[in-house]
This record gives sequence, C-alpha cells and structure tokens, in this order.
Amino acid sequence: MSQLDVSQWLKQLHTDGISLGMQELMYYRSKIAAFAKHKKTLPRTTVSGPLLSKVRGRGMEFDEVRHYQAGDDIRAIDWRVTARTGKAHTKLYREEKEKPVFIWVDLSLSQLFGSEFVFKSVQAAHLAAAIAWQAQHKGDRVGGLISNGWLHNEFKPAARQQGVLRLLHGLVDVSKDSLTRWQKQASTPAEPMSESLKRLRQLVKPGSIIHVISDFHNVDKSIIDGLQVLSKHNLVRCYGVYDPMEKALPRGHSIQPLAVSNGKQQVDIDLTNKRQTDTYANAAQSHWQALEKSFANRQLLFTPVSSAQPIEVQWSDIS
Repeated sequence: MSQLDVSQWLKQLHTDGISLGMQELMYYRSKIAAFAKHKKTLPRTTVSGPLLSKVRGRGMEFDEVRHYQAGDDIRAIDWRVTARTGKAHTKLYREEKEKPVFIWVDLSLSQLFGSEFVFKSVQAAHLAAAIAWQAQHKGDRVGGLISNGWLHNEFKPAARQQGVLRLLHGLVDVSKDSLTRWQKQASTPAEPMSESLKRLRQLVKPGSIIHVISDFHNVDKSIIDGLQVLSKHNLVRCYGVYDPMEKALPRGHSIQPLAVSNGKQQVDIDLTNKRQTDTYANAAQSHWQALEKSFANRQLLFTPVSSAQPIEVQWSDIS
C-alpha cells in the first residue's frame, strides 16, 4: 500500500497501528453484513463428532410442557405436572443451535512488530474482533483466552454482546501490558505458550469452535500436537500473523546495515548485498513452509494473515 492508503486506512480503522483501543475493535461490528457475504470455510471431512452436522450445540434445552399424546416418549413425562393436574403431561425440548466459540489470541512481545501497516499484535486483535462479532451475529456464545506470557485473561463463552465485549476489553488490557513490558524491556521471563494451551484445554468443552491467532514465533511440536488433540472433538482454525519483512527484506541502497534480531541473536545485513538478502529470504521461506507443513500433517486448518493489509482486504481469504 502507498503511504496515502496507509494513512486513510488507519483513520478509517481508528487506530495508530501500535496501541490498541476499544473504538477500533468496535469498528468490526459495523462490518458484519459485509463480511457475511463471503463464503465460510467448511470443516474438513476428517473432523469427527457433532461438528459435521449443520445444527450443533450443547444438546437439548427444555421448551414447554403439553398434554401427553400417543407415541410420546414416556421418559419425557413430567410427573410433577401430571400429579398436580391429574392428566399426563410430557416435556418438550428444543435443540440449542448456539455454539461455544473460543478465540485464543497470543499477544507475545514478538507480535510487537510492523514494517508497513500495523503491528502484528494490532492485526491479531482486529482479526479476533472480526471473528467474535461474526460469531455473535450467528447466535453463538463467544469466549476466549488472551495471553502475552505474563498476563492471562480467560473468558467463558457468553451469549449476545456480553461475550464479545469482555473479549475485546481483554484484548485491550493485555495489549497495553505487552506494550509496557516491551518499552521497559522486561527481564522477567514469559511463560511458554504451552501454559496458555493448558488453560485453553480447561476452558473448552467438546463441540466447540476454536480460533487460534498467533505469529507462532515461539511455537514448538507440543503446541501443535496439543491443538491436534483438541481438534478431535472440536473445530480448530489457526491463523499465522506475519509481517512481510519476516519473509523477505526490502531492497535498499542504504550504506547503513539493517540490524535483524530474533530476540536472542542480532545480525547486521547489508540490504545492497543480494547474497545476504537471498539467504535471509530462503531461511524465512523454509521456516514458514515447515510451519505450514506441521499443521497440514496434523490436519489442522492454517491461514496466513499479513499485518501489511487491513483485515477487510484479506477477509475473503481468511474466512
């Protein structure tokens, strides 16, 4: 995008691209109808259990009582009403169509980076908000887990706007905490993602939809294996947020080298040196190919999401 396009989009989204506020997350509520026009990805045929049905939920919910009729299940007879009225009554149930939707957002310090549009952390929060508003619009209950390795906000699924608003406030709180720690260069080690996964497994009940949003910078085999376990009884979708600069360095003519760090080691790269930039691009490509292969081998849905373009522009590929 051009600098003018970036400025216009930032203004439209009510964001500076670095810090996070409620107004920019509430923005996606106005995009429900536009986003709903895109065809949603269906569960894979390998996903077992209730997720394959068009209508799924927690089970059956009591609806009303009426007079017993021939053919009714005697196990559904309401004996208290029958005793009180002297006539047989049976309970009627309706299937609950709402589904529990969990959104796990990783706001680790590695997400505090952006070279073209917004920080990866901001993009992750925007994606979570868009997904949450869509789920609420469909009548699903929204909950989630937001973590940066120090602060963990957990929310059990709630219906209507309550679930979404709690999640959005949680995103803002954890995002602010991450920025503060980043600016102060916090030395206290963060908990690994595996701890957040343990929390998620305690929250989730079978038959849920789980959205995982992260840059997967600190992911290891145990995380992906854990998500595979969850996918046996739930629909799991993973979104890998990345910045274009993490895949290829910009071509430049600066005489000053570019300092590149993975958080542990730092290397100075000469942008005018094609060999160095090609080596960087090849290493980055190998990393992402290996990551995508790990998810594919476990039959987990994985979608790359760029931090260099608005969610609206990418929604048809994301949804």
